[in-house]
Amino acid sequence: MVNCKHLFATLLTFGMAAECFAALSVDDYVEAAWMTTRFYGAQRSGQGPNWILQETNHPTSFTKDNYNGKDVSGGWFDCGDHVMYGQSQGYASYVLALAYAEFTEGFYDLYTGDYSDYKSSKDYSSKGGKPNQVRDLLEELRYEADFWVKAAISSSNFVTVKGDGNADHQKWVTAGMMSTLGSGEGGEPRYVKGDADDAYTPGMAAAMLAVMARVDPIQENKTKYLNAAKTAYSYSKSHKGVTNSSGFYESSWWQDRWQDGPFLAAMELYRTTKEETYKSEASTWFQKINFEQGNGTPFAYSNAIPLSVLMGEFVLDLEPERGSQKTTSAYLNYVFKRKRDAEEKYFSLSTDQNFPVRTPSGGAFLYGLYAKFKGDSVSYALADTLVEQNINFLLGDNKNKKSYVVGYTRNGAKAPDRPHHRGYYGNEDPGREISGAPQPPERNKYLGGMIAGNFKSGSHDGNQSNWQVNEVCVDMNAPLVGALGYILSRKAPKTNSDLGIPEEKKDEPKDTVSTDTLSRDTLAADTSKKDSSDAIHAMATASSLKLFQQGSKITLMNGCSAFKVQVFDLKGNMVQHFSSENGMLSFDLKGKGVMQIRVTSNGYRKVFKVKSL
Repeated sequence: MVNCKHLFATLLTFGMAAECFAALSVDDYVEAAWMTTRFYGAQRSGQGPNWILQETNHPTSFTKDNYNGKDVSGGWFDCGDHVMYGQSQGYASYVLALAYAEFTEGFYDLYTGDYSDYKSSKDYSSKGGKPNQVRDLLEELRYEADFWVKAAISSSNFVTVKGDGNADHQKWVTAGMMSTLGSGEGGEPRYVKGDADDAYTPGMAAAMLAVMARVDPIQENKTKYLNAAKTAYSYSKSHKGVTNSSGFYESSWWQDRWQDGPFLAAMELYRTTKEETYKSEASTWFQKINFEQGNGTPFAYSNAIPLSVLMGEFVLDLEPERGSQKTTSAYLNYVFKRKRDAEEKYFSLSTDQNFPVRTPSGGAFLYGLYAKFKGDSVSYALADTLVEQNINFLLGDNKNKKSYVVGYTRNGAKAPDRPHHRGYYGNEDPGREISGAPQPPERNKYLGGMIAGNFKSGSHDGNQSNWQVNEVCVDMNAPLVGALGYILSRKAPKTNSDLGIPEEKKDEPKDTVSTDTLSRDTLAADTSKKDSSDAIHAMATASSLKLFQQGSKITLMNGCSAFKVQVFDLKGNMVQHFSSENGMLSFDLKGKGVMQIRVTSNGYRKVFKVKSL
């Protein structure tokens, strides 16, 4: 079991829990989440719409992508170029889907997924969007999931790469314009790889699709995503390694860390279908993971092992058979303690690390996920501090006021304004070189991509050709978006009712797709506090909903129906937030005095008042 007290005590030794940091407001986090989520809309290949292209002369791109005559258009460009590398794209899409599933109420509905609201208003800031009763991240995920459905052609054909990196890098133009050029300059027709000896990429895609089969409320989508997840996993488990894209994504960068793909795929298929075969296969794949290779490098597209350790423990009750770190707490401690900056007290501010922003954002996401699965007050208190501190740093709460997100300037933060991103500059002239890139259109200044970063300098590098510092990528943004979702799910969660989103209809066959998010109850109470009273009192009932109180411990039972819980103090401040998928939840109240507990289930809301002594 996870020793949360040990984790908390260890972090105290390097100053995290005691350190004070400037607080960003809820509005600050909402702006950051909006911007970094919509970034994926600027990465859309295919028919789109792509908001950064929709008012150019060439609003679509690479619509002719095909493999053996089958349409495989769509998906996300990996970084500031127009190639699709599934090696990083699979990782990004799974991290985002998992974040959406676990921190759903931290993801808002601020715009319309086809970006017609921005086009109509001529305002591409957060003020120009209009809600459409679909959470924004879900719409971005659907675009990517629909591509993975196409990519999962069969158990013997899966598309991992589209385009040639060398040809793509010949011209500094938008994706739409590049599509009109010849193949030698990155245009159509493009090279497509659909038979690589690759287990990692299709595995990560299968994991993402399996999650989407749970969280998408539309039954048609659930079915197609689940079928594609099974196909992608079939390809994954019959192959090994990672696609080698020489000079861009070398398979050697994974250092034999490819087994996470089939493991996460089988594990998520088990969560979605509850089929024991997937559980058994996931357990087998888990013990094949080279855990020692994953504890000395940042959480990134080429190292998903920290996430696998976490999911293995909380979903399947597994622990690594190899290595000295046997639990999530021990593993994360080891990874992030050795990556500490002695002065700043943040996750890895190493000046020697390439793309250093990955570690603060990756650590924040993992600790948020850890707290969600652990579910007790100590874990949440720890994660709240860790996540906010590291995300605040990336948003400009640092001694240099440097924001690492293009367009994020709140609180006087200095944002990068020369990212290595072809679409950002809106150039459609093939004769114009990168050194002559124009100033971007006003709408593109809100790009929302997080740059690779440089922790050595107090100012941003203004050279857009310096990709080592100014590149923006889908894989780098993913943990940042996930961590922001965690923060907002804690500070200002939005239910479907709050957003005017209709509740999902539960009329699908029970043996098709399960809506459970955990295979076992991870919202266990913190039992470190003992109550002096032995009496257990039933406070109230409503239908099958029952609340019991024993001192500060609250137990809620609702038959087998899922429910959500919010706890407020007398000033109306939400102090705790939980959910249960199996109809039962226990937790300890924070603080003392009279508390209001709001329970929502299947559109029904019940409010209890309790007193914590």
